[in-house]
Amino acid sequence: MVCRLCNQKISDRNTATFECGHSFHLSCILSHPYSSLCYECSPSTTLLPDLGLDRNIAIAAHTTSKIQQRQLKGIVKSTFLQRIGNIITPLTPALSHFSDHLSHNKRLSFIASAGFGPSDACQERIQWAKIAATYTSQDILTFGFTWQDMVAMGITPDGVGQFTWQQQRRELELTAQKLLQTNISLAELAKLQYTTHQLVELGFDWSVLTQMGASVDNWGIFKFSLEDIKTYWNPSLTDLVSAGFYDKDRLKNAGWPMTEVLKTLPNLTNRTAGRVLRLAF
Repeated sequence: MVCRLCNQKISDRNTATFECGHSFHLSCILSHPYSSLCYECSPSTTLLPDLGLDRNIAIAAHTTSKIQQRQLKGIVKSTFLQRIGNIITPLTPALSHFSDHLSHNKRLSFIASAGFGPSDACQERIQWAKIAATYTSQDILTFGFTWQDMVAMGITPDGVGQFTWQQQRRELELTAQKLLQTNISLAELAKLQYTTHQLVELGFDWSVLTQMGASVDNWGIFKFSLEDIKTYWNPSLTDLVSAGFYDKDRLKNAGWPMTEVLKTLPNLTNRTAGRVLRLAF
């Protein structure tokens, strides 16, 4: 017999049979909205209610069982010819690896029901770009990928932009230190278009940004005003001097409006670091 939901052969153990006599994979039934009506006798999905928490518990139990079975068997590496065969649909055997499911664009919920998890994707060295290009951010988070999984799979700063701010902070618990694990540059950070408030909340204080190379020459890529920088990062006079904000030529070359500079920067009438500083404007 063949399951009409996945078009795969039905085994003796993984079987769900309705009163009408039609049979399907139990795993397929658990991963779809269902009722006491057969899918073949009543194909309209509008008649199939979502069983809510009971269904989720059943799916979780089934997934846990699948994972335990796979862990007991261990991972069998595919040969080169098997990998080629998995790409060609007519020659595809039973999908036995995470990458097999991925190459056939299987839904993450289907992959989970087969007993695979984020650790399998990491173990098979699947590149994060492939995951990000195939699935939505919510599907990825629902499947259980953590930030450390993403880093292990090679997520880039651009990949962070796939997630909303709420997802980054609440579900990934993203911080400046975590973002730095991607070797993010100042230009890549600016490309993510965080607001001043968001950068500060992530932990990008003046010290961290300075270590990343922030100075009068490149602060402008964030599109923040000098007043915003002064308000949100509260740099000391020494910080501003070290970053080059009192160098007239560098200010002009970086395109800072001189009227704003003269209005915002504090006057240098005191000694800083043992030197008399003068703003020769």
